Amino acid sequence: MPIYRVVIDYDRCQGCKNCIKACVMGVLEAIDDMPYAVNPKECRGCEDCVKACPNDAIKIVYEGIA
Repeated sequence: MPIYRVVIDYDRCQGCKNCIKACVMGVLEAIDDMPYAVNPKECRGCEDCVKACPNDAIKIVYEGIA
């Protein structure tokens, strides 16, 4: 099974939460009004969160096979 990691650039993130709304796997949640990958093992690498971010503040990194 592929392993993906969500990387958020907090210098670019404006806290709009579009990425959280776009993630159907529930990987991201808001903590102190900012997105955090609280369920990283659920990421399937679909990049819906990446596409939803208006500030290019999020990316998905392929980590290999488990």
